Amino acid sequence: MISSEKYESVDTSMTKRTGYRIAVINSSGNTGKSLVSNYMLRPNMDLQRHYVIGNLSMYSKTYSDEIVLSGKNFDEALKALSNIESAIVDIAADNTEYVIDTMKHNSNSHKVFDYFLVPIVEGLKELEDSLNTIKALLKLGVLPNSIKVTFSNTKSTENIDDKFEYLLPHLDELKISYDTNAAIEHNIFYRRLSELDISLSEILSIPIDEKKNRKEYLRTKKDPERTEEEYAELQALVDLITTWRCAQSAVRNLDDVYHLLFSK
Repeated sequence: MISSEKYESVDTSMTKRTGYRIAVINSSGNTGKSLVSNYMLRPNMDLQRHYVIGNLSMYSKTYSDEIVLSGKNFDEALKALSNIESAIVDIAADNTEYVIDTMKHNSNSHKVFDYFLVPIVEGLKELEDSLNTIKALLKLGVLPNSIKVTFSNTKSTENIDDKFEYLLPHLDELKISYDTNAAIEHNIFYRRLSELDISLSEILSIPIDEKKNRKEYLRTKKDPERTEEEYAELQALVDLITTWRCAQSAVRNLDDVYHLLFSK
């Protein structure tokens, strides 16, 4: 589990299993599939492989060890997964149909996965797509207890029942277990990471006290004494420290959701 010097989270050391093979899937776009893959699953797993099933011409790697395949070549991932114990397979929305079709024509191939994680966001169309994705998985033979859901991009966990009222009764009917506390909260941290072009582990491992001291030194210098380079450095330090602060709540939230889903 990634953590920082001043970060405290749920202690899962006695219960956490890291050897899962997890497919992150939803036929609806922009539901947070890459977010949960990169920032929730990856730091918490003893990862052996990280596949991204997406458009090869449009996708740029987030991590150097990612293996990018098109949906039409998903069978390559299936073959490899049978020989490893821990993997993330992040499936882009426009490749979901290929992936499900491939598993449909490879009897019991879905059993190579321990779990199918379906990130869900608000919006009637998005909820309908999410429900259809879950139904398609069940039709393949995936057991209800092998399907996990997260409620993504939420402002608060207090109104989950209202925001997702269309979907929750269907999940009950399909016997899909869920915990409304498994909600990934909206946080500007993710946008800031992208803007700074820095990884989660890098932002958490920065010598924060050293950066704060340097920022304070530059801030107290008078303008005539402060060079343009130092002014630019000051602004960069402010952005970096702000992002580090945002990371603390974001990582706590992600680790807690992971614990709720996989450490019980």
